Amino acid sequence: MNDRDSLVRLLDLDDEFVIDLKYATSDNFTQKKIYNSSECYINKDTAKLLIKAKEIFKRDGYKVKVWDVYRPISAQRLMYEIIPDNNLVATPPDMSKPIDFEYSHMNGMSVDITLLDLDGNEIEMPTEFDDFTEMAGLKCDKIPPIAKKNAEYLRDIMESVGFEGYDYEWWHFNDITNDPTPYSDIQFE
Repeated sequence: MNDRDSLVRLLDLDDEFVIDLKYATSDNFTQKKIYNSSECYINKDTAKLLIKAKEIFKRDGYKVKVWDVYRPISAQRLMYEIIPDNNLVATPPDMSKPIDFEYSHMNGMSVDITLLDLDGNEIEMPTEFDDFTEMAGLKCDKIPPIAKKNAEYLRDIMESVGFEGYDYEWWHFNDITNDPTPYSDIQFE
């Protein structure tokens, strides 16, 4: 299977997701447009897990907004050039050397999401997307109770279908069910 075969356009599989790719505009923490396209691509097996979670959220009265999934290697490189801080942006991989692939945005196996009410309004969460303060981590004791409850619910559902939450970003989840695929630099227009 080649890289292109492992990635699918999420809305082709399920058109109920709300797509708001933050890095397709300058409305993100880098203040630069990182992606060439605002189309949302994802690993096809990871998509199945995300759709399963979306169905549970839908049953409970929520919609899912997707902020980020597949990120080409060149976009990761550009982000790191803009913000060369490994605490905020992962160092892009050196693809000329053998590497062990992990769950990543660079293979479409990490997802950044939030929940909306049925009217399309974001529900209260601990922080905004890509707010890297301590409040983004669910272990922070300063998070307002309703925001903490909402973020814990999001995490619980995502983990129940095969994702793993990230301790420092309430919105970030890695597919830990499927084997990691190679990273890709496919650009979608």
